[in-house]
Parts: sequence; structure tokens; C-alpha cells
Amino acid sequence: MLDDQGGQLINFANSTFQWINIKLFGSAGELPADRDVLARVLADPRYRDSYAGGGEADAAPIHGPFRLDAITVDSFEPADAATEIATLGEWAQRYAPLPEAVAEQVETEVYQRIRAATARYRLRNLGEDQFHEWGFAIDNNGFHELVLIDRPCRSVALVVASDD
Repeated sequence: MLDDQGGQLINFANSTFQWINIKLFGSAGELPADRDVLARVLADPRYRDSYAGGGEADAAPIHGPFRLDAITVDSFEPADAATEIATLGEWAQRYAPLPEAVAEQVETEVYQRIRAATARYRLRNLGEDQFHEWGFAIDNNGFHELVLIDRPCRSVALVVASDD
């Protein structure tokens, strides 16, 4: 079991409707194998989140634009820190520059976590055929999801970047 360690929402506040949501998990003991960590994140009630404003309180069997049943441990692939930082950086500034305070938050809360992680996993693009009924509304400019495992800190971060 992973413990809820809170989270953070970074709203870009630059008229692009872009945001990054971070959900933090911890463990009192050693973290299990990576696949087991991914399975525990997927099973956590906070993973049921449409990212459309209701938070996990909406509790529908959806996650972002996708049907929850379309996402399995095998939907994730190993990710490289430099590639993910470049991908998120390009996505974040595709339509407008980030305000300085937001850029600092993204560096501290996202990029530093990506660099520090001992393992990184990216949710593959599952395709529009795996969207729920209104999933198209969440994926206008991209849906990026990373699970970051930091074994020395016994922590896991679920990072979701998208727009609405």
C-alpha cells in the first residue's frame, strides 16, 4: 500500500488552460518492484480522476481522457529524464511563455523530481479509441503522464500535464 502524501496543482495562468497535477505517495518501508508500484498507483482511489475539476471526488471509472479499464501496468513504458523534461518543456511553452513564477514551480516541483527519480515511467498514448465519452475535452494539446519512483526517499509521484 502507498500512503497519500498530498499533492499540488500548477496552473499556468497564461490563457492556455494548461496545468500540471502532482499526486504524491510514500511508503513507510521499502518500495516494492516497479511493476508493483505502478499497480498500486493504478489501484489507488486518487487515480480515478477525470482532471476536469472534480478531482478524485468524481470517482468515475476514468482517468484523464481514458477509460480506466484501458490502463494497465503494461500501458507504461520506461522514460528517460532528459527526454521527458524536453517533452514537457516544449508542451508547456507551445502556445505562450510560462510566467516566471510558474516556470520556477515547474523546475522545482516537476523537473527536479524527474531528475531525482530512480525510475520513470510514461503512460503511452493509448489512442482516441480508449477515450471515455468526453475524453476529447481533456486532450486538446496533449496528455502527459509520468510515474516517478524515488527509492531512497521511498516516494512516488504521479505527474499529469494537460489542459482543459
